[in-house]
Amino acid sequence: MPGRASTETAESDPPVPAGEAPLANVPSQPTSPTASLGISFVIPCYKESNEVLQRTITGIQTGMQQHPDIHFEIIVIDDGSGNDQYSTVKVDRLIVHPVNRGYGGSLKTGIAAAQYPWIAITDADDTYPNDEFHRLFEKTPVYQMVIGARPWQSISPIRRLPKRLITRLASFIAGKPIPDLNSGMRVFHREIYESRRKVFPDAFSFSSTLTMVALTQHFNTTFVPITYGKRTGKSKIRPFRDTTRFTLQILRLALYFQPLRFFIPLCIMFFLFAAVRGTRDVYVSNHFGGLCLVLFFMSFQVFFFGLIAEIINKKD
Repeated sequence: MPGRASTETAESDPPVPAGEAPLANVPSQPTSPTASLGISFVIPCYKESNEVLQRTITGIQTGMQQHPDIHFEIIVIDDGSGNDQYSTVKVDRLIVHPVNRGYGGSLKTGIAAAQYPWIAITDADDTYPNDEFHRLFEKTPVYQMVIGARPWQSISPIRRLPKRLITRLASFIAGKPIPDLNSGMRVFHREIYESRRKVFPDAFSFSSTLTMVALTQHFNTTFVPITYGKRTGKSKIRPFRDTTRFTLQILRLALYFQPLRFFIPLCIMFFLFAAVRGTRDVYVSNHFGGLCLVLFFMSFQVFFFGLIAEIINKKD
């Protein structure tokens, strides 16, 4: 059971040890945390009240009482809240960022500090059912990442439409249905993060990037339906800015991992525009116009750009 927090100050992510072999692109099947390898809970926290944070921690501790065979630790990342706000919180480790580094930056610090191979993340605002992590653990003998999927009804109407569009785009790129792209409650093996650590951002899009990396790199991933409570206090998410960031990050990941999923639809779009314009040109002037030819050649250029990107991707 965690006692008084040990406080540390984070500076930067530790480098990969010299001479250490990089992880293979083909994922392995790690051992489940139920085999007493242990699990590290990482909680990013920025200006949440001590009471709400303590409820989050208590929920985790209550749930873990059902699994006495699993060793665990709880790491809280104070992301520049200031004034030693969480120094009295009862937790295994408290790591303090001198300045705000963002949601993703906090998770990076926590994962780097974790002593166990399995990582569990949750938000500090007590909106997730933290006493139900055992439902996610039950899937780890088969899956390398288990994501808690929130009901769509829990999302505010103003955010529901853009979130659906982003999720549809992510599902198309991944080639698999995604019930909840950026859920903050999940359990995963750190191999997923370490395999592509350079693509992870410091912003809120960290969790959506983690989902996309797992699915596009063929790590076994599943979703478990969960409840989602009402938030205490004001959300740190800025709908327009963060929605834009999510979208751009998904497109970057598409270019990085699944380039043909990006270039082929673009190629088809230009080809259809060329066909429509060409039909109109032949009907009106009995020959193909300049715009039709430009669109036609753009279609072929985009197609070959996609092939080149795919070759580079496979080479990596």
